[in-house]
Amino acid sequence: MVMLATSATGAVAWALWRGTHPDLATLARRAYDRADWSRAEVLLRSELRPDRIWSADRDEVRLYARTLTRLGRDAAAKTLYDGRLASTEMEPEDLFLKGLTLTREGKLEAAFKLWGRSMAPDVDHPEMLDHYARLGARLQQFDLALEAARRLSQMPGWETRGRFILGSISEILDDPPGVVEALTEALRRDPEARGAPFDPTHYRKLLARNLLRLDRGAEAGKTLNAITMADTEADWLRSRAYLQQGQMVEATSALTRSGSYGSEHRITPEPAAYIGESACVPCHRDVTRHYETTRHARTFTRGAGLLDLPRTDRPVPDPDDPKVHHEVVREGDRVEVKTNLGDRVSRMVVEYAFGLPDHYLTMTTRDDHRHYRALRISHYKERNTSGWGATAGDVGHSNNPDDRIGQKIDVRDGVMRCLYCHVTRSRDFRDPAPAGGPSASASDRSIGCERCHGPGGNHLRAIDHDFQDAKGSFDYAISSVPASAGMAASGSCIECHTVGLPHEIARNPDDPRYVRSPGATFSASRCVTESNGAMSCLTCHDPHGEANHSAAFYEAKCLNCHAASTQSSAPKAARCPVNPVKNCLDCHMPKIPRPELHSKLTDHFIRIHREPSSRTRIGEPGS
Repeated sequence: MVMLATSATGAVAWALWRGTHPDLATLARRAYDRADWSRAEVLLRSELRPDRIWSADRDEVRLYARTLTRLGRDAAAKTLYDGRLASTEMEPEDLFLKGLTLTREGKLEAAFKLWGRSMAPDVDHPEMLDHYARLGARLQQFDLALEAARRLSQMPGWETRGRFILGSISEILDDPPGVVEALTEALRRDPEARGAPFDPTHYRKLLARNLLRLDRGAEAGKTLNAITMADTEADWLRSRAYLQQGQMVEATSALTRSGSYGSEHRITPEPAAYIGESACVPCHRDVTRHYETTRHARTFTRGAGLLDLPRTDRPVPDPDDPKVHHEVVREGDRVEVKTNLGDRVSRMVVEYAFGLPDHYLTMTTRDDHRHYRALRISHYKERNTSGWGATAGDVGHSNNPDDRIGQKIDVRDGVMRCLYCHVTRSRDFRDPAPAGGPSASASDRSIGCERCHGPGGNHLRAIDHDFQDAKGSFDYAISSVPASAGMAASGSCIECHTVGLPHEIARNPDDPRYVRSPGATFSASRCVTESNGAMSCLTCHDPHGEANHSAAFYEAKCLNCHAASTQSSAPKAARCPVNPVKNCLDCHMPKIPRPELHSKLTDHFIRIHREPSSRTRIGEPGS
């Protein structure tokens, strides 16, 4: 009994000693938990000597691998992970660190996918959510990034950082109310933005911009008052805040202090409310009338306008399944797509149409689950023929039987992908409707003035008040695309006239598939890269008019730089040794057939074509 008592007493004493004198592994765990990675590594290196590391406790090895990753020693950590831990044994912390290693290797997409698979709703790992949200924004996976930021903003200790990130993503998604809500609360909680990716001045200017976009100039001014250091952008924003309040003396003073900021950011959209293209007509009547005839102004149809579009006169076989037939029919005051699937008939109402009935037109619908779908057949008009054929691009063919009623269209934050390039402001057509409802630009027929010139609310005030700085220089408070230099003026063009991923196109710009992407291919051509910033889309195309179809018109543009004579004031480029005076387009910008579009498109990757191809002069039919 004495021995038992002595033994029990010894066990208690040992337990008490261990509580006050923990082993090295426990000390390392505590160091890791307080982010003292170096201390944890030293302790674990002592505990896990090379002769016993492969037989050591699995959790100690896991902790060592985590510590090495935190210290950037990824190769050593990978050896431990791969040698001792199966994929099924990975915990959220391990998966986060594995993704972190992938980002350091430049494998951003792989890291994003790994984190996405690892974040079940019940996974509580704020660091992973933080990195996933910011990487998602970088990879343009905005819906996923937005949801991750929202989750982060609800986690204890991370609420403020989550709101700062949420505000930044909302800005990318053209959601001023979302930006204002997130950043107002974030700056209230953390005025110095200590827990944010950027400094507080960045967020205050971002918040002010979006308050101005909501026509809340007084609140924007109060936000900017917190910026006490000299900042020309902040002064420029102050000039807009005063302008919206009608305080012109203060607006002039702020504009003067902003110096050259405005002239250096001519194509930056004005932080103002949208006014709609109809508000532009009274002062710009000739330009708007001319623009109304262009394709850009007619490439989107909805509502009653759908009744005037082409309809099928008989069932049209599906591109992939001849047993399936499609019809476009009128039912009262709406247009429907009727698809005979054999065992049933699907009927869906056409919501929008993209393109032109005298060129190429694709209709879109909504299914029973409210998913947007593109009709599998599109209407085309080519020379003297017209009809219905397989829809071009990634919606024309599918191995998924569910897509026979129309292939699903990608949606970003409630906005269908097609809308981004066919209307003035795509968020006006969000489902559900954007906070505060659609802007005035929602009434534009298609692509209106403010798509390229930015919101016009401040512009109207600037004109009314004869807005100028103290030196008498006028500020029209509107984005001036033509006044911008070179390819900077082509930003709006490039954004929509690029079909596909720019980095993939850049690897092989002469691939015939990319003739649909003149924004990317033209930017890569020598005429642009060797023009010293002088050349842009506007060099040859009038943004307010329809494209010229005369070969002589474009050849004159070429010869202005590649002239045989030296009388031109333009910088001289090399003369063509084959034909220095005409027929430039036949060799250097040929027409490339695109059968799926029932058309031939101009190759804008200007170069010497080594092999002859099927070409059509610009002035010929079908161009």
